[in-house]
Amino acid sequence: MSTIDYENLDRSDLLNIMKEIPLELKKRDKSMKKDLREKMHKLAEDAGYSLDDILSTSKSKPTKKAAPKYVNPDDDSMTWTGRGRKPLWVIAALKSGLTLEDLAI
Repeated sequence: MSTIDYENLDRSDLLNIMKEIPLELKKRDKSMKKDLREKMHKLAEDAGYSLDDILSTSKSKPTKKAAPKYVNPDDDSMTWTGRGRKPLWVIAALKSGLTLEDLAI
């Protein structure tokens, strides 16, 4: 498979080859990806689409924002759905002796 005779190379030559291989692979990967991207654009264009049209995965419906369940008694503009981390105002209210039922909308 290999045409290089590693037996006749000294250590420094082998180390140089090891340094060159990742650079060469990176260069080839970049070139191959560019060629593939161009082929994909051409195929999509021939079919009457853009590549974005084909690769788009926006078939799922957007999620609805949950309705708030709790409100800050000191500021009605601060609400919480009950999901995720508790806001600082909820933590403070609970520490002051209020319950989540007291904060319910």
